[in-house]
Amino acid sequence: MHLGGLVAGVLLAVLGLAPARAAPLDGKSHILSQGNFDERTATGTWVVKHYSPKCKHCKHFQPTWEKVVGARAVALGARGVHFGEVDCLGSEQLCEKNRAEAWPAVVVFRGGKRLGELVGDNSEEDLVRFVDSTALDGAAPAPAAKKYAENSVVLSAATYKQHAHKGIWLVKHYSPFCQHCRNMAPNWTQVTDELAADFARDGITFGEVNCIENRKLCEDNLVDGFPTINLFVDGKFIEEMIVKYEYGPMKKYMLKLQKRARSGELATAAKVPPEPVVANDNRDWDDAAEANAAPQPSKNAPGAAPEPTMGLVAQPVEGPAAEPAAKPAAAPETPKEEYNVNGEVVELTRNDYAERTAKGPWFIKFYAPWCPHCQELAPVWAELAAAAKGKVNIGSVNCDEEGKLCADHKVQGYPTLKLLWESESLVYKGSRDLDNMLDFVDSSLTQPRELRAVDDLYLMRNATDVVFVLAYDRADTRAGTKAALAHVKDNVRKMFLSGHLGIASDPAVARRVLPSADTALPALVAYKDGHAVPYKGALTSDDQLREWLYAERFPLLPEFVRENADSLFYDSDYLVLLVVDAEKGAEQANTHRDSVRSAALEYQRLRESPLADTRRSASVRFAWVDGGKWESYVDRVFRVRRGSLPAVVIVQSSEDLYFTTDTKGAPISPTRMGVFMAVRAAVDGRLKAQSTSSIIVRVLRAAAAAVLAVGAFFFGSALRTLLTLATVAVAGYYALKRGGRLRSASFGLVKAD
Repeated sequence: MHLGGLVAGVLLAVLGLAPARAAPLDGKSHILSQGNFDERTATGTWVVKHYSPKCKHCKHFQPTWEKVVGARAVALGARGVHFGEVDCLGSEQLCEKNRAEAWPAVVVFRGGKRLGELVGDNSEEDLVRFVDSTALDGAAPAPAAKKYAENSVVLSAATYKQHAHKGIWLVKHYSPFCQHCRNMAPNWTQVTDELAADFARDGITFGEVNCIENRKLCEDNLVDGFPTINLFVDGKFIEEMIVKYEYGPMKKYMLKLQKRARSGELATAAKVPPEPVVANDNRDWDDAAEANAAPQPSKNAPGAAPEPTMGLVAQPVEGPAAEPAAKPAAAPETPKEEYNVNGEVVELTRNDYAERTAKGPWFIKFYAPWCPHCQELAPVWAELAAAAKGKVNIGSVNCDEEGKLCADHKVQGYPTLKLLWESESLVYKGSRDLDNMLDFVDSSLTQPRELRAVDDLYLMRNATDVVFVLAYDRADTRAGTKAALAHVKDNVRKMFLSGHLGIASDPAVARRVLPSADTALPALVAYKDGHAVPYKGALTSDDQLREWLYAERFPLLPEFVRENADSLFYDSDYLVLLVVDAEKGAEQANTHRDSVRSAALEYQRLRESPLADTRRSASVRFAWVDGGKWESYVDRVFRVRRGSLPAVVIVQSSEDLYFTTDTKGAPISPTRMGVFMAVRAAVDGRLKAQSTSSIIVRVLRAAAAAVLAVGAFFFGSALRTLLTLATVAVAGYYALKRGGRLRSASFGLVKAD
């Protein structure tokens, strides 16, 4: 244990400030420390909470932890699963060893091996789901439990093989971080609660898989976006449920599914051998021979009834009569060179950095040898290099030896992890474990998807907030078209947006996925917030493309999180932040988000109006932030207390200013008109600003500005002012120094007399 942790623990004990529970909580949650942790966790499965008694989030999470432990400990104890907790203030070294970098952190160990982690002040539902999917995976079976305890059975890699290989299963695959998944969850629960008992008589079971904790299982189940609901019969994939994830459409599909099961259709489908799927890998971008390939037959061939264009919202096909839509196939590019061929970390220096990183993607660790977190990350970074062999180059820079290089990359803390592709970079701020870093690399470097039907675009739009669509005719061999495709591909790739790009090369499909069938090909369009935003510039202009992609890569109202904070603050003149308490009032928060989203759309229309003046066309981004999770930050920077939420803050980051009141001095109303009018007033300079800087910094800035202004008035320019003041200061220094010596000598003479 570190000396600081030992002293802190002793002081807390002496002063009576240690946690109230010095013994196990009703014999159910065991107090673990450096002395007993290894011995206790060597056998069985342990769910261990790491916390600090001074952590606000830990205190808020405590009732949830106690409730889950109280309800589950006895039953899980019979299966070899135990609960424990570690005070990281008193057992600092143990928490470092267990990689509990943020509090509270619930970590599952089996036989001393770390299996998974749940970080943060999570809900009871999330904690139960995590425990069931992680701790019970491979644990002893329940002694006298029902086969399925829930209407939607929580499945993991182990339980899936035990149960879902037999019978008819409709399985929801999701990510707990996906907004669409959270939105559809209540509808899924409602419809499965209603139908589960009746459907069980026909051999139909509902299930769900957390794809963050079971990544390989979701890949095996053909999941390429969240949420995805797939139908399996006797373990064989039959189709994806392609409907709007709302109560009515989902229930309609499920009722038809029951009829299909009773008719024997599904049993027959399970016996038919699967057809091979051949994906178009978009090589026509790079290979001239492929550009002459004949287009695939389409339903819009002569003599066939034309299908409707997509418009702004794709219309999915429902029911058994519809032909199951093909999965949107990835369209991988064949790299001209393989990356990270040896699976090793490359140590970079100022002498070879520019040359080595000029081509290909690099994931680079900027570190200092004395930094404890860097030392802890070192073996994981080596594992990452081996796991990412052939995918991405893995490098490291020693900032003690390469200070100039680290300063050029604006490294302000160790370790700093950056993904680089030529001139672009993306900072990684997630958890520093192997799986999360691999997921980050995979998601950032994923390839565009081939759109072979309108439903493929619908799936992409259902899985992510913003989708870019590139539509062209693969039979078009003109040099201009070839160049346009290359420029789009290159810019999207460098901005790490390839996973948001859908490509339609069949002209029949291309015209149906565009907002208008009359749009000339090739064309680029962004779909977000239920609207289509066409690109109107030249596809071969890198500057125009980059500016448009930067502007459209966020939805109208994204959530403000660590990963996008810098971009939201500094990519625009103003940032409008809606601060809500999502935990205390989810429904109210949704209402306010809708209002601010409408205000954002209204301001966007104002900017695009030909009558817009230059002042009111300033760039403004809108976002929302969870004031519960970011309580300390919002209070410290904007002086907004959690009790006063919801609140609206308009930030002018270039000037370190922000606005919280309207023209009448009242708090900005979180309504469409209230936000819209406040934004216009802020841009026009009619709102009273506050500063994010301290009063000392503001005084120094004001003084410097005053000196330069006065100097410029007398001396003609700011530069001449600085030079003059510097000259005067130097001359004055030597004059005072000489005068001081003379005065000292004179005083000495007087004193001597």
